[in-house]
Amino acid sequence: MVACGLAVWRGRDEERLAAAGLLANWALTLVVFRSRSQETQWAILALDSALLALYMWIALRTRRFWPLPVAGFQLLCVVTHVAHAVDPRVSGWAYLTAGIVWSYLILFTISYGAWTAPRYAETDDEPNAAFGAMRR
Repeated sequence: MVACGLAVWRGRDEERLAAAGLLANWALTLVVFRSRSQETQWAILALDSALLALYMWIALRTRRFWPLPVAGFQLLCVVTHVAHAVDPRVSGWAYLTAGIVWSYLILFTISYGAWTAPRYAETDDEPNAAFGAMRR
């Protein structure tokens, strides 16, 4: 909640959208999560895939670098779901722990993006650059 509050307070549109997507994913995960189950959480895989699509869209659209690792960490989260589905030898503990680790890394990266957003807002003279423009 602190990271999302930081994104609202100091972030620009990209940081706020990433934090809103994370909060929505978190709330929906609480609804569909099956506790005490070590099977693949298919509903959470679908939610995490949708969040990955959002983060990839943000990463392709912005000139900032922080969305790239966020999308990468979310991709690792999705791959963890797929690895657990494909290989039954992946334990439930490893499955859930990996998801938690990737989530914390996403939170830290969004926090970094929000904290540094005001500095880049002053130097960003062309916020709506053409798609594929060089990043600074």
